[in-house]
Amino acid sequence: MKILGFTFPDDLLYEPEKHVWARIEDNNVISIGVTDLGQYMAGKIFQVTAKQKGEKVNGRSVLFSIESAKWIGKFRLPIEGEVFDVNEEVVKNPSLINERPYDSWIIKIRIEDVDIIKRTFKPIQEAYKQFEEEAKRVVR
Repeated sequence: MKILGFTFPDDLLYEPEKHVWARIEDNNVISIGVTDLGQYMAGKIFQVTAKQKGEKVNGRSVLFSIESAKWIGKFRLPIEGEVFDVNEEVVKNPSLINERPYDSWIIKIRIEDVDIIKRTFKPIQEAYKQFEEEAKRVVR
């Protein structure tokens, strides 16, 4: 789906306030990345740091952080689990998020209860209004 020129794939779930997307994978693993609008708002991303593979995480954990020339963001999500994988390609070349935000997942987490993701994140149809309002506010 397109919202004011920004892409939001229909098969992902979204956390509109944090501009994060999630994809539910096999074996209770979720991939997490930054939305097209989120990367636009951040500007050119030059650093990504993430928790290490095998680390336990909870709602207070900073799963990953992103730095750009105009912004530093620390991403916490109401997720409990273990870091399953980190996208080392994105850590080494953070601008991939700017170029291909939906191919450039940052972290994968194995969680106990996938239903929590379905309650925390929204399909694009439910998040549309929030993203549309944000896009109108930031696009010049």
